Amino acid sequence: MKRTIKYFLVVLSAIATAYLIAIALLLLQANFIKNDIASLFHAIESGATVASQEKLTSKIDHEISRTANVLNSPFFHPIVRHYMPAPNAEFFLMRTLIKLAPTVLGSEAPKKYLIVFQNSAEARGTGGIIGAFAEIEISRGKITILRQGSNAGLQSLNDIPITMPSEYANVYGSDPAIWQNSNMSPHFPYAAKIWSALWQKQFNEKLDGVIATDPTALSYVLRATGPITLASGEKISANNVVEKTLSTAYQRFATDNDARKEYLVEVMKTVMQQLINGGYSKLTFAREVQTPLRDRRILFALSNPRDQSSLLPTIISGNLDNKANNEFRAVIQNISGNKLDYYLRKETHIQSKACSSPLQTTISVTITNTLRNFSSLPDYVKGRLDLNQPHGINGRHGFTVMIYGPTAAEAISVIRSDAGQEGPALAQERGRPIAVFNADLAPMASETYTVTFAGGTGHIGYVKQALVIPEQISIQDGCR
Repeated sequence: MKRTIKYFLVVLSAIATAYLIAIALLLLQANFIKNDIASLFHAIESGATVASQEKLTSKIDHEISRTANVLNSPFFHPIVRHYMPAPNAEFFLMRTLIKLAPTVLGSEAPKKYLIVFQNSAEARGTGGIIGAFAEIEISRGKITILRQGSNAGLQSLNDIPITMPSEYANVYGSDPAIWQNSNMSPHFPYAAKIWSALWQKQFNEKLDGVIATDPTALSYVLRATGPITLASGEKISANNVVEKTLSTAYQRFATDNDARKEYLVEVMKTVMQQLINGGYSKLTFAREVQTPLRDRRILFALSNPRDQSSLLPTIISGNLDNKANNEFRAVIQNISGNKLDYYLRKETHIQSKACSSPLQTTISVTITNTLRNFSSLPDYVKGRLDLNQPHGINGRHGFTVMIYGPTAAEAISVIRSDAGQEGPALAQERGRPIAVFNADLAPMASETYTVTFAGGTGHIGYVKQALVIPEQISIQDGCR
């Protein structure tokens, strides 16, 4: 018995030693990567030759690839999966951004980007309506804010200023010519193209790209940079930025919506200035920003077709993939013109039903209106513009639920828990079937929407919509 215990301890010691040696080597490799990235940024800022920058990006790409291959081995799975739920996607994003860094950061010529801050209290396909915006210029890594404001300063058109696929109009109609409705599709490149075209019409400027984010993403940024202080002395921190911008601001500025929008712009401006000024740990920032990246709360599109093509397969692109996949989505669209999506909770369960060809998979989505005290909310928050009821209807919220199946699949069964409500409409976008439900939930009420799809290729995947309350997801993939 003693010999067995001794043998076990020796083996355990050997494994622990191997882990420690491997981790030490990985830390050393990470330090090399960090130093080389610092050298790349210095090369960009100093105007080094294109050849020298390409040499650095190639070296960093090789180092990241080598590190990723090591971390993808079964030996490191327990550790890696804890910190990086989707390591392949995150390593691919790192490599892509490094390759694009000299161009994106204006190494050879200044680049102009539109940053839109989405208000997820009024849901859209990519997250929420535009609440505020900023135009920035990046020249050799130096960021300058050129313009900023609320959506009140953006001019809409009667027609979309670019040609869109015919199916787009079938699903979303003509409203996307309005800035606040241009991101109804969850395919972010569509929104970026429309916004860029609207911007060029209004300001006669061609943008090099569009970045979208939201207050939840800002909360992770503030974890890295620390709190900000507004001109009034008010402190905005990682713990309160979401509530202050998406909830309490509506009560504070209940009679002055323009003042509320200016408040949001000030928060956005101050956070951006904090980022530009530096003075915080870049490693902490890189670690904190992983979560909003995974949750699609930071999205990026480039105007250059070649660069956009490189970006498209990454998690930051907001791509609604139309290649063979087994990916599902559940997207909420606000049709009430209110801000009650702040109170919506979404729980999604996906389960394999048949593993033979074609695959059969069921997705069930339960939406709950968690609102309790609706009487205290301002009309702007609880109103029902869809029903011409500016004071709302006892806290009821009207919205649309769009459930997407995999590319080339077919919806073969559709059920909603409230059988008295109308059945869904069936639509298609980018080769993906959609079951579209119109919902109207009273406070503290729930409804479940269940769709079974036939088709799909590979393991089950799911892409979150960036809402205020984090979505609960469970997947039972019996076909692995």
